[in-house]
Amino acid sequence: MALLLDWAARINLTGARTAEEIVDDHLADALAVVSAVPAGARSLIDVGSGAGLPGVVVSILRPELECTLLEPRAKRWAFLREVRRALGLEHLTPLQERLEAHVAHDDFVSYAVAVSRATWAPAEWLKRAVPLVEPGGRVIALEGQEQGELPPEATRTPYQLARRTGSLVTLDL
Repeated sequence: MALLLDWAARINLTGARTAEEIVDDHLADALAVVSAVPAGARSLIDVGSGAGLPGVVVSILRPELECTLLEPRAKRWAFLREVRRALGLEHLTPLQERLEAHVAHDDFVSYAVAVSRATWAPAEWLKRAVPLVEPGGRVIALEGQEQGELPPEATRTPYQLARRTGSLVTLDL
């Protein structure tokens, strides 16, 4: 949190400017994501990772996962690299690239779990994430109080942590 607050004072990582805002606005969502990562999952990708939420929190709490953080903006990618270094998260890999470029690599390997927070509407993310996830894997989206239309095979699970109320949207492949 100290690292996030320090960097947020210099670059636009998040709208939250205090520890309390980070907990209420971001950490609660990240903890909800941790609960939705299936036991036995080996890999996770956080697309549009920004300040590393939820990907860094998942990486800390689930160290058995190989976590990839995809962030196209150079300043935010630099922050994610510093988080990896400062916290010694050897199983965390920040990449500076877009989703489309990532899946286009000849050596692309799919993930057990794909998550994105506030990058696309949940229904749109579910569609975009399918090529990222291996058969039997899971796509996770976060939804605020406004709930949109979802595909019939998706599941919406409401949660409340800290002062945050939202829903996890999951799609099992």
